[in-house]
Amino acid sequence: MSYCVNCGVELHDTCSVCPLCNTKVHNPVQEVDRKAPAPFPVRRGDASPVQQTDVMILISIILAVTAGVCGLLNLLIFQSTSWSLYVIGGCVLLWILFLPVFFQKLSPYLSLFLDGSGIIMYFGIISWLHPGHGWFWHLAFPLTVLATGLILLFVVCVRQVHASILSCAALVMGETAVFTVAVELLIDFFRRTSPGITWSAIVLTCCVIIDAALITIIRRARLREEVRRRMHI
Repeated sequence: MSYCVNCGVELHDTCSVCPLCNTKVHNPVQEVDRKAPAPFPVRRGDASPVQQTDVMILISIILAVTAGVCGLLNLLIFQSTSWSLYVIGGCVLLWILFLPVFFQKLSPYLSLFLDGSGIIMYFGIISWLHPGHGWFWHLAFPLTVLATGLILLFVVCVRQVHASILSCAALVMGETAVFTVAVELLIDFFRRTSPGITWSAIVLTCCVIIDAALITIIRRARLREEVRRRMHI
């Protein structure tokens, strides 16, 4: 009986290397038995990696079955309300959101457009079930379009203009200010009150201060290099 000189594990007579640490076996008293069958399989049975197409098919089937079963339950048994539309719309929205994960060659601009369209679709389903004095057209639709447009602008700056991290941060602050002011103005328009900015002015002020500091750092080379050195960017 042999033992590994490196890890001390007990070795079988057929082992030429230690199965634990892969150290070569050297026993001058006993030669390696190459005729006896090995006590463990020598062929590795690695499983082939799962293809992203298979995962997408699985998720699509799960979402389709969920939507179909809920629709049938709503149609045949629970007929008091159209509750299945929430589930069906949610399944469609999830499928759209999963698209860029499994189709990596999908254009990010098309992906964002589809995401925005899916969110608008889901809000439209809720609005059809609960009209609520036109909240869809006055709030949900314009805010979703604005948010999608701002995100598209950010993606263009990152991919096409190759903006720096500091420039991207300044753009995010500016877009945050624009979106916040738009939210308050649209709420005032929806409530039919005189438009004006109150609480959004606080966010706007903070964003303007941060943007002023970022723009100053970007335009001053020594400040820019010092910030990059300290923040490792």
